[in-house]
Amino acid sequence: MTSAFTHRRRVFETISPLRGSARMPLTALLEVPRQLAADVVSAVDVPAFDNSSMDGFAVSAQTLTSAPRDGSRLGPLPVVGQVAAGARGAAVDPGTVVEIMTGAPVPEGADTIIPIEATEPGTFGAREITVKDAPAPGAFVRARGSDVTAGTTVLRAGALLTPARLGVAAACGVVDLDVVTLPRILVLSTGDEIAGDADAGIEDANGITLTASLTRLGAEVTRLRVPDDPEELLRRVRAVDTDLVVSTGGISKGAREVVKLAAALDPAADMLFEPIAMQPGGPQGVGTLAGLPWVALPGNPVSALISVELFIRPALLGIDPGLDARPVGFHPLTADLDETPPAGKLQVRRAIVDDDGITLVGGSRSHLLHSYAESTHLVFIPPTDDPDDPFAAAGDRLRTWTIA
Repeated sequence: MTSAFTHRRRVFETISPLRGSARMPLTALLEVPRQLAADVVSAVDVPAFDNSSMDGFAVSAQTLTSAPRDGSRLGPLPVVGQVAAGARGAAVDPGTVVEIMTGAPVPEGADTIIPIEATEPGTFGAREITVKDAPAPGAFVRARGSDVTAGTTVLRAGALLTPARLGVAAACGVVDLDVVTLPRILVLSTGDEIAGDADAGIEDANGITLTASLTRLGAEVTRLRVPDDPEELLRRVRAVDTDLVVSTGGISKGAREVVKLAAALDPAADMLFEPIAMQPGGPQGVGTLAGLPWVALPGNPVSALISVELFIRPALLGIDPGLDARPVGFHPLTADLDETPPAGKLQVRRAIVDDDGITLVGGSRSHLLHSYAESTHLVFIPPTDDPDDPFAAAGDRLRTWTIA
């Protein structure tokens, strides 16, 4: 059987040429964590000016050292003005203070902020203040460029645009970003059981889960359900304007495997169907069919979701097949395996990981979607050739991917 790594590379080679790039307004990137196509370099210092990190009074450090002192108390010091956020105040003369609000520019002549709670009467509007607890020189001032200096590369190509990264771009004055564009994807659910009489069939969970997974990566997704009729499958897929097909079902060893039958009907098809040495998700297919790049996934919902995680999501994000596609960790099993892993296959289990380690959720069977929904991690149990001596037992540390 083919290894999961080999198949992951085949899917990567099929999907990666379909990725492109486009320049988009920052405001159009708020809902989906798109991927950067180019580095982002700040043209400005952030902050752009020295500003106050507290509501209080702007003063020079020299004034604090020369002010009248009574034990630990300083002053009184006359209050001669106010600087609000978004305004620039007049210069501060020696021996005086100016009211200042959080975020307001530190006026000329001042270099230190006295928090309002360190003063008496402890309110704005007084003619003079007494300082109960004098700050150190330079205290509570956010210096210009203390977060980012002009010319700094603040975001790297390939990074997902999380809310914090979008905020960095906005703070640096960026209004447009070069982002990766993904292919338009047709999610194709196959089988009479999901395309026929609702009373005699099953709900199309695969169509929902795969569409949600791919849409949240930034892809434009169309859903389609087709029965076990290869001619109808080809006709309906060819009628859809799309760049890539991701199908579920119809590729195993049954008598009516519709994707395999459609590939046999299409003279231009170039599909490779073969078992992968993993559980769940063994049946897989990749290639071209109906004139389109095509990735064929198993029909069981957990198999389909795990296949998206291992094969399709990394390819859409441009993650090299040799690298982890999710945050990776190594954690101990809290108990022995509840079932013997299949010999020679990578087993991917669902689990909850906490301070105690890995607690497997549900069994390995590929229809247990509810256990997947309850899980926080995927757990990889390496293949072993001796099913009577499995690699994984309580205390063994296993590789995990965070999925929630």
